[in-house]
Amino acid sequence: MARLATASKKAPAQKPNTRLPDSLIAELERRRAGLARHMARAVVAVVRWDDSTGVPPQQEAIAKTCEAGLDLFLATAREARPAAPEELRRVAQLGILQARSSQSVEPILAAYRIAARVAWDAILRAWRGHPEVTPEALMITANYVFAALDQVAAEVTKTYLQAREQHMQRGTRARARMFHALISDNFDSELELQKQALALNMPLGAVGYVATVCTLMIGPREGARGGDSLAEVVNALELPRGVISHTTDPTTLVILWPADSAKSVDGAAEFVMQMNTEAISRSGKSRAHVRAGIGGYHSGLRGVSRSYLEAQQAVEAGRKLHPEGVVHRHDEVIPFLLMVQNPALAERFVRETLGVLLDPATRNREQLMETLEAHLERGSVKDSAAELKLHRHTVLYRLDRLRQLLGRNLDEPATRLRLQLAIGLRKLL
Repeated sequence: MARLATASKKAPAQKPNTRLPDSLIAELERRRAGLARHMARAVVAVVRWDDSTGVPPQQEAIAKTCEAGLDLFLATAREARPAAPEELRRVAQLGILQARSSQSVEPILAAYRIAARVAWDAILRAWRGHPEVTPEALMITANYVFAALDQVAAEVTKTYLQAREQHMQRGTRARARMFHALISDNFDSELELQKQALALNMPLGAVGYVATVCTLMIGPREGARGGDSLAEVVNALELPRGVISHTTDPTTLVILWPADSAKSVDGAAEFVMQMNTEAISRSGKSRAHVRAGIGGYHSGLRGVSRSYLEAQQAVEAGRKLHPEGVVHRHDEVIPFLLMVQNPALAERFVRETLGVLLDPATRNREQLMETLEAHLERGSVKDSAAELKLHRHTVLYRLDRLRQLLGRNLDEPATRLRLQLAIGLRKLL
């Protein structure tokens, strides 16, 4: 029984050797300098360096980085351990320096991949001459090598992203300063401003722009972050060449539309309507819509500030005159703006034109005012009834009463113009 028990015991399995043989490591150490130069030549020959990567690194610097990579491999292979952070930093240093001045990180990562591939092919060729090397050891070493490559790539990519973020922030601030200088006429010369714009890769039109001030309305109120939301809407649309947009504050987006005549206002208005359609589509149940004021055309870059001021006036006047309207052109609100500059005269004009409709004692005066406004805007009894959701006979009755109270023929063009102006001024005052 004792003999059976002894025979039944299995000898403990030998633990596979997970380290590369010392003779193989010693051979790779002897070939270290030549292998590093070979890796550097492959990087220089295969990687396509261009303007996006900044000044290409010198071949000597690439070779030193390759030597650091080989040292990293030999250390981890000799001791069968992962790479230490300090070792990774030495290998990643050149890539990090290159990433800080690059517009693209891909060539830099490609250089590390090519160098690692050349080194790994050399290791495999040397391995074939050493029969004592186990597959387990080679697999573990491969994991160390390519894990280290991933860590180096992560460090380089992180540095690149940080550098790009800082660059973009600097560019965004410079762009914002230039935009504000343009809309406030705060620049020394048009030529100097053109040079600044070219440096920021946003060339300015020499003829001029039409300014558009946009807000995003959610119900009766402006959206708290409407300017940012509209910027996303604009980015989703196909912008004509030369259009410049900027969020001047969280609620407002300003668009400068390239223009060479007053007719260019029509193009700006059409684009606002496209924005409105897109905003409605994105807003879903909240049914947000755009409210925009468009200034007039004034030639040259010096004229942009005047168009911007007019756009601000238009959107503010439009907010009171037509709260549900989308596009408010400055040329359409000029008569109202002129009148409100003299409030006493404007109040007198409103009082004399609308008369008893302003008297609280007048019966149903709000309904009569609503009917008058709808009729002046729509032009026919049928359309006015549809707008007010009333029977046409009700509208006819109210129009007869209005003629009696005002003592005017509502079908005369001069009377209609006078009444429209009075109603609009009443809203602005």
